[in-house]
Amino acid sequence: MEEKVTTKPKADKPRGFYCLLTAAVVVSGIAVFVGLSEHKTSSSLELPWWKTTIIYQVYPRSFKDSDGDGIGDIKGIISKLDYFVYLNIKALWLSPFYKSPMADFGYDISNHTDVDSIFGSLEDVDQLIEEAHARGIRIIIDFVPNHTSDKHVWFEKSLQNDDKYKDYYIWADDIVTSGGSRKPPNNWLSVFSGSAWTWNENRSQFYYHAFLTKQPDLNFRNTDVIDDMKGVLRFWLERGVDGIRVDALQKLFEVTDLSLNEPPSNAKEYHEHQYNYLNHPYTESLPETFEVVTRWKDVMNEFENKDGISRFMVIETYEQPSQRNIYYDHGAVPYNFDLIMDVTSECGGLCIRDVLEKEYSNLPPGAWPTFVLGNHDRNRVSKKFGLEFVNVYNMLLLTLWGTPTTYYGEELGMEEIQVSFEDTQDPQGLKQGKEYYAEFSRDPCRSPMQWTSSVQSGFSTSPTPWLPVHGHYRTVNVEVQKNSKSLSPLQLYRKLAFLREHPSFQTGSLQYVVVNKNILSYVRGSDGEGRFLVAMNFGHKTSTDNYSIHPVNTEKGTVVVTTSSLNSEEKNTRSLKDISLLPGSGIIIKL
Repeated sequence: MEEKVTTKPKADKPRGFYCLLTAAVVVSGIAVFVGLSEHKTSSSLELPWWKTTIIYQVYPRSFKDSDGDGIGDIKGIISKLDYFVYLNIKALWLSPFYKSPMADFGYDISNHTDVDSIFGSLEDVDQLIEEAHARGIRIIIDFVPNHTSDKHVWFEKSLQNDDKYKDYYIWADDIVTSGGSRKPPNNWLSVFSGSAWTWNENRSQFYYHAFLTKQPDLNFRNTDVIDDMKGVLRFWLERGVDGIRVDALQKLFEVTDLSLNEPPSNAKEYHEHQYNYLNHPYTESLPETFEVVTRWKDVMNEFENKDGISRFMVIETYEQPSQRNIYYDHGAVPYNFDLIMDVTSECGGLCIRDVLEKEYSNLPPGAWPTFVLGNHDRNRVSKKFGLEFVNVYNMLLLTLWGTPTTYYGEELGMEEIQVSFEDTQDPQGLKQGKEYYAEFSRDPCRSPMQWTSSVQSGFSTSPTPWLPVHGHYRTVNVEVQKNSKSLSPLQLYRKLAFLREHPSFQTGSLQYVVVNKNILSYVRGSDGEGRFLVAMNFGHKTSTDNYSIHPVNTEKGTVVVTTSSLNSEEKNTRSLKDISLLPGSGIIIKL
């Protein structure tokens, strides 16, 4: 039985950082040696909680069903909190659980301050926060400001031209063609395919929706909208949540001149109804967004100033560093999706090093990096890179400098399910039609969490969960991997999660060692706090290399973690001059 930890999270106070570029330049507290390909943070700092933990994304529908209806819920998450203690996870990010018609599985919110009955109640969320905090686990929730459900009371009042709510959304008059038919004001496309404009008879106008027709976009040029969303944020902070992940922030503003058509992308692989057929200068990443983010941070600071505990705001934005890093100046941390977007199965050591440097070398002074390999919208690691690379990518994620986020089930090496068009649930896939649905559907990466070898892998007692459990659940599940005699992906992940507690991985430097088309390796730490060599093979050939070179500067070390079970020889001191790594394997050696 797992021991229950009852220590509450300690109050923490964020500290600053400083940056060293070949010369020592001090700017508020952390050292980052970019000019020497070394990235370093001061070990003397007291870091806020979100810089020291792994963030684990829970997709509530798919995590654990407590009532047998085939859909995961809040009580199900509560029942599994000790699993996170076992894994040494100290922060959970929950995808939406708000009241919703579920047109987009909770991202179409009809009440931002209530819980949908399929997930439970407000009291269940209160219990989750209390029990998580009792175990030293923080709670981060999805904050969805860009749009609401068309069933939200704000939209219903906007339809009626209510004095307060008539301009809560983006409305536009039609263009009457020579043939007398109605035409939207411009060519803007929905992310989910087709026109981003829908005609409404009540108002005799079109309304804009960046996503589904049932997800009208809010008008953030209306100060009442800004104030109401700040009220939503206060509501959840008062209930004890520790942070927010801001959804779809790039789409928050649109230009005021609705006659402007967006230009074609000239990407030949997309059809004219698909979102990427166009570029989006008028509907993405407008500068007004930064001021709204600052206002949200002001709300979080109100709570932080009361108790001295950091509140965390991380944002979803698929942008290049020059654009996304501006958010640091406004109190938010942008998710860095470069490992998702820029790394393929053919990307070896050199390629991954370049992707990491894209993040590290572009960080502004005082900024703290983030890394993520997948989420509810993207392919699982096993799908993108192959099953044999799951362990080495987890090793990469958990040993880098910065805050890592893990999507549920990646610690097991869960695989994606196959879903026919007829059984597809995801509206993004359905909107593309039978010919293209498989390319766009997000159902495959959202299958139920695999807990045991029993029926439905212990996820639910329902014979028909909302998505099917993967067929390999009898051998790939928490119970089997936890009790495995040989090193399982889960056991390896746990070892890495506890190793991250060492100061060398919390605040130590990162210096590259051997980097080639197969191998990526680096040293974490310093002489004062201890140094660790991390070496990983992301290529497709075995590589034998000498790791005793600079900056290792020693010929021997002690193996502490490998992607396979340690034998008796590896537990002893071993030579660093000729380490051989198979494709998909990795090793960590204490120097």
